[in-house]
Amino acid sequence: MMPETSESRTFTLGMVLVAWLVGLAVHVDTALALVTAALAVCLAAMLLPPIAVVESLSPRAAARLVAVAVATQVAALVVTASAVAWAIGLVGVLALAQILDLRRLRAPLIVVTCAVFGLVASVIVRSAYQDPRIDVYVFQQMGAEGLLHGIDPYTPRYPNLYGPDTPVYGPGVLDAAGRLTVGFPYPPASLLLVLPGYLLGGDVRHADVVAVAGSALVMTMAGQSAWAGLVAALFLLTPRVFYVLGHAWTEPVLVFTFSLVMLCALRWRNALPYALGLFFATKQTAVLAIPLVPLLLPPAQRWTAAVSMTTKALIVAAAVTAPFVLWDAHAFWRSVVQLQFMQPLRTDAISHLVWMHARWPEQPLLWWIPFIALVATTAAVLWRSPRSPARFAGALTAVNLAFVAFNKQAFSNYYYFVIATACWAAAAAVPRRA
Repeated sequence: MMPETSESRTFTLGMVLVAWLVGLAVHVDTALALVTAALAVCLAAMLLPPIAVVESLSPRAAARLVAVAVATQVAALVVTASAVAWAIGLVGVLALAQILDLRRLRAPLIVVTCAVFGLVASVIVRSAYQDPRIDVYVFQQMGAEGLLHGIDPYTPRYPNLYGPDTPVYGPGVLDAAGRLTVGFPYPPASLLLVLPGYLLGGDVRHADVVAVAGSALVMTMAGQSAWAGLVAALFLLTPRVFYVLGHAWTEPVLVFTFSLVMLCALRWRNALPYALGLFFATKQTAVLAIPLVPLLLPPAQRWTAAVSMTTKALIVAAAVTAPFVLWDAHAFWRSVVQLQFMQPLRTDAISHLVWMHARWPEQPLLWWIPFIALVATTAAVLWRSPRSPARFAGALTAVNLAFVAFNKQAFSNYYYFVIATACWAAAAAVPRRA
């Protein structure tokens, strides 16, 4: 069952509800309404006082609620992957066994659960998503292959899969002949982390599968309790996990580096700046966590320590990134930074900005809304949050969710990271069982 928490039960269960709602949102047609509900719950859990009726729930009742949430996700996965339904069901049974008093068997069971998940995910990815027609997969496959042959991954040489008139790319991304004018669009750490998957199995998605299973394993081991195991199961079996893995989005490795940050924050603080640096170097959106670093400090530590920790982390991120910048600074800048501002509004995004643009298409202030939401949410969570790893993960959940929910690009992969940070917030809210 759920031990007594170091955070309020309102915060802890609120983060569980956020992860469940966002997972459901990217799985059904009423997505925007569910995302809005998740954002409301997240902000309430972070900013408002604890709710008496939630605080009165027993630890066993709280754990059962999470188990029910996991069971609904398993059911959704089984329905959408009927060919391997029995295998997904097996993973679900193994994951739900975390609610039992397993004692010394807890660690071996989560290892077995993650290993079986990895096997099932690999089969689904290679069968249901054998050749995904998506540029992210091509970028990573060709980038890994090129890097192994000494070719700069940021050199524009990637094919345009969508045709010359595609709405996927903004003005300037394609030349007159319809060819891409940018290279690999992510920081180099994301490519280096999937390189073993390509090197050993010919497919970068092998590394993504390991990253997801490894993140769930780390989440459980960090808490070593039934509660941590159940929350890790909630993350592991979110309804769109195979969809995200099959399309080779970079969020699985981003989640893994964030999991290393949380593990270090909870168990190995001396390594925390280095884990933060790797996290910052993995994807552009990781920089949203920089203002939140003070929440990782112990309550008695001065805020100047946050400057020192952030500086060390940025030096690590720069050390990982610098060789690729020096290789071709212009190509790197255009691919990693400039491209982000060239991308168009996607009308298929799960975003309030799409709804607003459909009604006020000529309103120029709309493009500032995601940044206004970002600044306002960051300020609010820093103002109201006590310092702890759980609150850091919760604050990053709120900031990312607000930013994505009002952005021009808001798809399953962006929300997948929100699910992971919410689960980490809930897992870290409960002290480690001796």
